[in-house]
Amino acid sequence: MRHIPTLRDWAALVLLTVLWGSAFAFIKHGVGTLPPAALILVRIAGAAICLIAWAHMRGHRLPPLTDSRWLWFAGLGFFGNTLPFFLVSWGQQHIDSALAGILVATMPLATVLLAHVVVPGEHLTWRRSAGVIVGFSGVVLLLGPAALSDLGGADVWAQLGVVAAAVCYGINAVMARMLPPTSPSVSGAGMLICGAVFALPLGVIDLARAAENVAPTAWMAVIWLAVGPTAAASVVLMQVARTAGPNFLAIANYLTPIAAMITGVVIGETLGWNVFTALAVILAGVWLARGKAPAPPPR
Repeated sequence: MRHIPTLRDWAALVLLTVLWGSAFAFIKHGVGTLPPAALILVRIAGAAICLIAWAHMRGHRLPPLTDSRWLWFAGLGFFGNTLPFFLVSWGQQHIDSALAGILVATMPLATVLLAHVVVPGEHLTWRRSAGVIVGFSGVVLLLGPAALSDLGGADVWAQLGVVAAAVCYGINAVMARMLPPTSPSVSGAGMLICGAVFALPLGVIDLARAAENVAPTAWMAVIWLAVGPTAAASVVLMQVARTAGPNFLAIANYLTPIAAMITGVVIGETLGWNVFTALAVILAGVWLARGKAPAPPPR
């Protein structure tokens, strides 16, 4: 059965888009003096602490370690946080942010294919496929087709790493939809706890090496990354994935660059005509992907 998104789902998607869109500038600033593995550890561990406190304030408790949901939390933490965070941070050390943004935007393509195989009611249709392709074209237009000129070449492994991160996000969206019934704050906390455990070995080493040279503004950037794009976004992600499905959640990946551009305006950047054209193309893709499917012919 196909899940029809409600107004609440759309509002949550917009919030998720804003939270994720704000992350790019803060990541770029943070990795200037804080190595990627250290940044990821502090970001995920800080977010886990926030969500544990939030869940307790709401009267929710984490399940015992013998609960099978911890296996789900481990998968969500690995594919939704530790591995893609590392791959994107590592990739952005070698490739431009615009190309990284385009490569991450392949996430809905992976999500649609994965959901078609394993999630009931999320079948691949021609209209949904067309919407995904149109939305991706809008992202390319937004971030600049010239960014694709760097595709391949000496940095091909970094590019493949970012694409692999997009596939991880697709797996995470599908797993979040199939997770046994759990409060979003609890599932988000469990996911981040496991993600922090996975990030611990490399993160501790890098943190010990770089702690004395980290700029104060980098710590401030990591604090926001932990509270907003990680802790709060994890709760919203779990909620949307369960109520509206992974394909609907994947739309956020097309809208996130728009939020990133708006963030740029707030700090003094200007928008060109391509932004508004790209927004129209992206919204057309969203309409195609989420529009009402035609009724089947009578038998």
